[in-house]
Amino acid sequence: MLDLMVPQTLFATPVTLIAVMAVCVMALVVLRRIRMERPPVGVFNGRDIAVLYIFIIGLPLLYVVLPRWALTGFLIVTFAAALSIGYRTVVPRQLLWPAIGLLIGAEIWVAQNMLGTVEGWQLFMVMNSTLVLLTAVAVANLYVQGGMRLQHVAWFAVTLGFYDLMFVSFTVRLADAFIGKPLNPSMGMRTGIFEANIGLGDLLVYALFTMAAFKAYGPKAARTAIGVIAVFGSIAPTVAPLIISEFTRGSTNIVTPAQIFFGPAAITTYLLLKRRYGRERTFAEYRADPSGSVPPLTRATADARSVSPVSPVSPAAPAPAESPAAADVPAPDATAARAE
Repeated sequence: MLDLMVPQTLFATPVTLIAVMAVCVMALVVLRRIRMERPPVGVFNGRDIAVLYIFIIGLPLLYVVLPRWALTGFLIVTFAAALSIGYRTVVPRQLLWPAIGLLIGAEIWVAQNMLGTVEGWQLFMVMNSTLVLLTAVAVANLYVQGGMRLQHVAWFAVTLGFYDLMFVSFTVRLADAFIGKPLNPSMGMRTGIFEANIGLGDLLVYALFTMAAFKAYGPKAARTAIGVIAVFGSIAPTVAPLIISEFTRGSTNIVTPAQIFFGPAAITTYLLLKRRYGRERTFAEYRADPSGSVPPLTRATADARSVSPVSPVSPAAPAPAESPAAADVPAPDATAARAE
C-alpha cells in the first residue's frame, strides 16, 4: 500500500497547493478591484455566521440524502446564485447569465458523456474546478466586504476542525458520493489512477482567512496568512495519510479533513497578529487606504488603537468680524426717530 501512497501524495501535494493558492490570490484580486453589492442588513453579526455554518456544514447533509436529480437541481441553483451575486457588478447582465448557464451546462454534459477517458476526466475536473473557484471567491468576498473579521474566520476554522474530527466517516462518505458526478463541490485533478481534490468548504475558509487578514492589517499580514494556509491547509493534510492510517481506505483512497490541521493554526495566527498589530481595521478604514499596512504596536500607539475611531467633530464657525467702518458709525437713536 505504501508503494502507491507515496506517489499519490507526491501528486496530491502540488494539486491541492495550486488550488489553494489560486483561490487565495483570486480572492485578494477581487477584494481590491470589485465592490460587492451586499444587502443593507447592518453590521456583520451572529446571524451571518449561522448562515455560513449552514452553507458549509448543513448543505453536505443534502448531498447524501437527496436523490441525484434533486441534488443536481439544487446545486445548479446554488452555483448560479453565487456567481450572479458575486460578478453582477463587473459583467453585464445580458452576458452574465448566458455565461453561467454555459459553464454549468457544459460541465454537466461532459460529466455525462466524456468520463470514459483520461482526457474526459481532466476536462471535467478543469471545468468543475473553475466553477468552484469562482464560487468560493464570490461568496468569500460577499462576507468579508460585508464586515466579517479575521477573528470570526479564525474561530470559524477552529469549530470546523472539531466538526471534521467528529465526523470523519461522514466526510469519507460525502467524498465517495461525488466521484464522477457533475457539480462536484471541490477543486482537483486526475491522472491515471491518482486523483486529488480539496473541498469547497475548505477553499472558502482559506479565501476568507486571506482576505480578512489583508483587510485587518495589510499586505504583510496577508502574506503571513497565505503561508500558514499553504503549510497547514494544503501540505499538512496531503502528507498526513503517510503517518495517520485512519485517513486511508486502501491504496490511494485518501480523505483528510483539512480543518483539523488548519483550525489550530488559524486561531494561533490570529492571536499573534492581534498581539502585534492590535485592533483590526474596519472595512471603511481599509477602503480609505487599501494598500496600506498597519504598523506594529508600540507603547505610544497601543492605547490609541484600542479605542474605536470616532468621527471628528467640526469646530464651530467663528462669528463674523465687525468691519471697522460699521464700528465707527453710531447706532441711530430710535427714541428721537419716533419723536420726529
